[in-house]
Amino acid sequence: MAKRMPIGKFVEELVAALNRGDGYIMGSYGQNPRTGYLDLSVPESKCKSSWKENGYYYTQYSGSQRAAALKWRKKCTRVWDCNGMAEGIYEIYTGTCINSKARHNYAEWCSSKGSGMIPAAFRVPGAAVFWSNSSAGSIHHVAYLWKPVKEGHPEGDWYIIEAKGVAYGVVKSKLYSRKPNFWGLMDKYFDYEGTAVETPSEPAVDGLRYGDEGADVRDMQRKLMRLGYALPKYGADGDFGSETLKALKDFQQDHGLDLTGVYDAATRDALAKALDGRKYVLITGNSVNVRSAPGTESRILGVAHRDDRLGYQDVTKVHDGRNWYLVEFKGENAWVSSKYGRIEG
Repeated sequence: MAKRMPIGKFVEELVAALNRGDGYIMGSYGQNPRTGYLDLSVPESKCKSSWKENGYYYTQYSGSQRAAALKWRKKCTRVWDCNGMAEGIYEIYTGTCINSKARHNYAEWCSSKGSGMIPAAFRVPGAAVFWSNSSAGSIHHVAYLWKPVKEGHPEGDWYIIEAKGVAYGVVKSKLYSRKPNFWGLMDKYFDYEGTAVETPSEPAVDGLRYGDEGADVRDMQRKLMRLGYALPKYGADGDFGSETLKALKDFQQDHGLDLTGVYDAATRDALAKALDGRKYVLITGNSVNVRSAPGTESRILGVAHRDDRLGYQDVTKVHDGRNWYLVEFKGENAWVSSKYGRIEG
């Protein structure tokens, strides 16, 4: 059985790499970028040929990427690729070279694992999260959990450490913003003993949260927009992204709610109460131009679709013999013709 490294030691080395500003080179696992050796005491005069400026590790890149790679060569203590962080830290600790890839990490190293967002019960320091285009066989990137974003709330968002790419190096990111779609505990080579892996005593709040998609998200977005919380870039697209998260938190703050960023029961009730008695314009056309002023000659601000609900601003104007309704559209005042919408609510 392989020797296992304490997961706490692994996380300490991840943080050290982050704090040093270590770089990224494809195929690396913690080498000195000027020598190609894990042993930092090896002098630069003994540089491996593949790690010279005209060697493989730098000529595998071109253009701006090669410039970035050579920047890491000049200034960094160590360089890594994504799974190389686990391989190299393990080898420095144990003396054993694994030489693997992210997809093999998931397939062979992890006994506790699964698809989707990592469950709250498995959000512990050193847990691995993976990215894939489709199946586990196409996993191409891995990062590692560091600590909860909100201290004492492991059921929520986490900081992750990753060797992100040659343009980025080793960076700190957030779990929810990066949206990995596989997860695992790397217990073939790392010892998680003493790390709590259990359902949190304070369960995660039920409701819609960052990363969710679907009709329920779209309905929430429409309601926020009706109340004037802008979604200027994407509108009600059914994707709970950063723009929606900001609008929801703004609503929670304005209504004295906990700033969870989760569309929970309390937030749903407050949103329904805020909308009570508010009217909206139901779009009845398939694709309807929303304009800056009454009349078809005015500037088009965007397109609304059948069954969209736009907050009615209690103003109707007549232009060219037709009613035009003042509505909220992506956080702006806009106008919709009565030919393609009707007031409801």
